[in-house]
Amino acid sequence: MTESDWQADMLRRLSAQPTPPDQPQDPSPPQHSEQPPHDSSPPPAPQPPSQRQPAQQPQDPQPYQPQYQQPQPQPQPYEGEQSPRAEWGRQTRDDGESVFDRFRRVASEAAYLVGGSGRLQHDVDLIATCRRPIGITRHVGVTSPVVNGGASTVTALLATTLAAQRADRVLAVDVDPGGAELSRRLELTRGSGAIEGANLVRSDPTVPALRSTLAAAQSQGARDVGLAVVDCPGTMFDEIATEMANTGHCTVLVVPSVPHLAAYCLQQLDQLAPAGQDVLLNRGVVVITVVDSSTAGTARWLSDAFRERGLDSVVVPYDPHIAGAWPLHSSELETGTRRAVLELAARVVGIVTGTAS
Repeated sequence: MTESDWQADMLRRLSAQPTPPDQPQDPSPPQHSEQPPHDSSPPPAPQPPSQRQPAQQPQDPQPYQPQYQQPQPQPQPYEGEQSPRAEWGRQTRDDGESVFDRFRRVASEAAYLVGGSGRLQHDVDLIATCRRPIGITRHVGVTSPVVNGGASTVTALLATTLAAQRADRVLAVDVDPGGAELSRRLELTRGSGAIEGANLVRSDPTVPALRSTLAAAQSQGARDVGLAVVDCPGTMFDEIATEMANTGHCTVLVVPSVPHLAAYCLQQLDQLAPAGQDVLLNRGVVVITVVDSSTAGTARWLSDAFRERGLDSVVVPYDPHIAGAWPLHSSELETGTRRAVLELAARVVGIVTGTAS
């Protein structure tokens, strides 16, 4: 048999045999007896089934994540709360008040508080001045260029205000026992004593008697009495007024706002000697009393006239209680009157505490 016949016979036998069924594959990889012609390195050693890595399953592609940070969510209004509508030039707050309305309200409140607090601070400063300590008794004379010019009323107001603010005693000296105008302003009945804090004493209208009265009032010590306010009778050219101007620590000059009396008072002041003018400029306080509401214009004219002469006056406004009350009650004075008298008291204490003994 030739070689070609043998090969043909083998092919017929193979085609005549049935195809064997599929067999499960061996988990172990087949052993190759020969190495691939292109790789000369030895094959890796087979691993046991427990150490084999599981086959990686294909993963779904991940979505693209941006590198920048996402913006924070804006706060949402509470339930039931509506965001205010902002108009051009009229921004609205949460309470419904616009910025312009709030500015107008704050400005008006500030103006009120500044005015009120300014007056209050001024009153506090005046009270602090009235309470300055005084080591030795200071003497204050109250006089007027004309008779019945209001010196007794101003003396009563001044002494009462000082006594209300000071811890030491304040004397109100009545040097006109006959007229007793000061006593009537301070006492309910003759000799009953002042109804308010000032201590009322009387003296004969002579210089020796006045000196003795002031010395006797200090019997408990010089620090017992802080101020002695002397109601000088007559005019500023009389004996008592001259004594107080020369030896006292302060002089209060009272000028009424009656037109013809105001002009006369200015003439008298212009005729003062240089020494008398020096007393008013350095140790004097001018008080203008408005005796009637119709004379307020005269009071302003007097105030300007004294200012031209270098004197800053204190104006005591018209007060119905002063016009008809005997004696005076400080609690019934009007607010403007109390402030004016407090201003006068502070000026007096400021002068006497700055005066050498």
